[in-house]
Amino acid sequence: MYTFAIVALLALGTVKLVDFLADNVPSIHRLRNLLTFVIAIGAVLALDYSMFEGWGIAIRNRDLGVWMTGFLVTGMTVPWRALFTYLTHDRAMSDETLGAHHPIMRKVA
Repeated sequence: MYTFAIVALLALGTVKLVDFLADNVPSIHRLRNLLTFVIAIGAVLALDYSMFEGWGIAIRNRDLGVWMTGFLVTGMTVPWRALFTYLTHDRAMSDETLGAHHPIMRKVA
């Protein structure tokens, strides 16, 4: 159970870090999807974390388990974005599956 929580919270951290960077560095906004992959896989590699060890699943190559965990963390960002879209009734910014972000408040005058 803790292993799933670690993967889910790493994905949440990735989503929020990518959102922060995309909001504050305009040139990064176009590379949002690539940045999600880089941050998620980079975080797992930096932690040297394999969820397969946490569940006691034997794999031949430990490094492959770490990389696969990075890809799974990247994949877990999609449900987080969908949950935020459902809770806020707003579209996630520039996500291919959820549409484009349109601000509610508009300038008048």
